[in-house]
Formats: sequence, structure tokens, C-alpha cells
Amino acid sequence: MQTTKLTYTIIDVILKMPGLKVHREDFFTRAFPKEDTQQLIEIGPVAYFGQAELEKRAAQLIQSATLKSSAMSFAAGIPGGLAIAATIPADTTQFYAVALRLAQELGYLYGREDLWGDQDPSTKKGRETLILYLGAMLGVSGTGAMLRVLSSKLSAQALERIPQKALEQTIYYPLIKKVSTFFGAKITKGTFARGVSKVVPILGGAVSGGITYATMKPMARRLQKELASGLTDDPDVIERDLKELKQIGSAPSSQIHK
Repeated sequence: MQTTKLTYTIIDVILKMPGLKVHREDFFTRAFPKEDTQQLIEIGPVAYFGQAELEKRAAQLIQSATLKSSAMSFAAGIPGGLAIAATIPADTTQFYAVALRLAQELGYLYGREDLWGDQDPSTKKGRETLILYLGAMLGVSGTGAMLRVLSSKLSAQALERIPQKALEQTIYYPLIKKVSTFFGAKITKGTFARGVSKVVPILGGAVSGGITYATMKPMARRLQKELASGLTDDPDVIERDLKELKQIGSAPSSQIHK
């Protein structure tokens, strides 16, 4: 319960930071100033760029975010950095702030709808989607399948065979909770290990930055892979995803990580 609460606390803290809540139209305008952003917004990036170009744009986003996170982590590795909360050091918060911002951008790049609209940044739908993105980045089983099922046009027919309440209670919310528990435990364990690197100031900064670079890129690529695999809307893939989600819904928490 405590680890789940910690996850929600971290996400809420991050979303209150300036610029961390990403809107779809704002992202396209900022990230692609040389493109016809109005057409890009209207038809979506998949149709506008094509899949090959989309992969290149995603790689550029990931590289930029990784370098930014590494630089921030180096600065936070010097003792005296401000902690966002007593149990969440600044470098940990900054790392996941960049990760969640990147996750939103990758989601929009691969055709996802605006998470926030005109609503408050801590709204239920947006926060839960971020948790699924985070789960995909961390390699938590079922999160990629859930993201594909929720976005697929074909899944609407398949989901008609599962009552809405049953879907939420047996698959969706248990998966959200499992990701939250896993992430909270990872943060609690990782915070101690990362704190050790701050004993020697300059070395600590270099170690923090190096760990960040080595961690952020594979995390982002995992999410990119899951989002990209949902572009085909293959009925066989959707059936496989639904089967995986049903199995995960009844599996113990210890089996959620790949």
C-alpha cells in the first residue's frame, strides 16, 4: 500500500512542475516547427510522417531527453541539491520527470489522444495512462498489451465480450496497482543506491549522469516498441493481448515483471 501511494505522490509532484504536463497540440507545434503543424494535428503523425520517418523522429526525441536527463542528474549528483520530498531525492524526481514527459511525447507521436484536455493535470485518466507508460518503460508485463487494447479500433469489438465492470475490476485496475507497487518498491530501493554516489561530489555527479544515460534510453525504447506495435491494429495481436491481460489479471504480483 505504501509503495502504491508513493508512486501516485511522485507522479502528482512531477505533474505540478512547470512544463511537465504535455498537451498534444503544444507538443507538435514545439517539436515540429518546420512542418505543417495544422495538418499534422488534423491527420495525426502516423499518416503525416509515415512509419519509417516516425521511427527517426522518435529516436531523436529519445536521444534529446536522454542527454537532458543525464545533464540534470549530474547537477543533482552534487551534494546540497534540493529534494522534492523528504523521501524522494532531486535526481530521482528529475529522472522520472524527464521520463514521464518523454512518455507523453512518444504517446502523441504514435497517435495517442491528448491526456489532459482542459482538465486538471492530476485527473484520473491521465495519471493512469502515465502509470501504464511507466510500466511499459520498466518492462512490466501486460502494460504494452493494455496500451494496445485501449487504443485499438478492433479491440472495441473484442471488449464487447467482456463486461465493462469485469474488465476494470479484474484486469485494468489490478494492472495499474501492480505497476504502482512495482515502481514504488523500485524507487525505495533505488533511492538508497543512488544516494551512495553523492559521497564524493564530482565523482558522484559523473556516476549519476552515467547511470541516467544508461537507464533512460532502454526505458524509452521499450515504450516506443510497445506503441509502435499498436500501429498495425492486427486482430491476431489484439486477441493475443487480451489473452495475456486475462492471465495477468489472475497472476500473483511476483510475476508481473518480464
